[in-house]
Amino acid sequence: MSVILHVEDEHSVRLLYKEVFEELGYKVIQAVDAEEALKFLRGNRPDIIVLDLKMPGMGGKRFLDKFHKMNTKIPVVISTAYPYFQGDPTALKADAYVVKSGDMTELLDSIRNLLGKPD
Repeated sequence: MSVILHVEDEHSVRLLYKEVFEELGYKVIQAVDAEEALKFLRGNRPDIIVLDLKMPGMGGKRFLDKFHKMNTKIPVVISTAYPYFQGDPTALKADAYVVKSGDMTELLDSIRNLLGKPD
């Protein structure tokens, strides 16, 4: 069972993503902010990270800077309401960039592709 670390400050989004991911057979660990996610990563290794960009305190971009200094090779999918860097996720050192919407198909496809799992 693949483990997703979901980093998201909005409670309703955390609930929705957790429900959808678990229905698909993923184990879900959630962090309410980037600081909590970094603490989790010090002793754990999820298979993939789903990361919001805009969060109070340390945002997703600063998280990515600190995360990459850890030299951990975990794929990162940015899931945000802001399409600023959508054209080039590598500008943020992410593996995929998905703009949040009611249709989670693109996000789920990105996760499956990065984990090397078929639909």
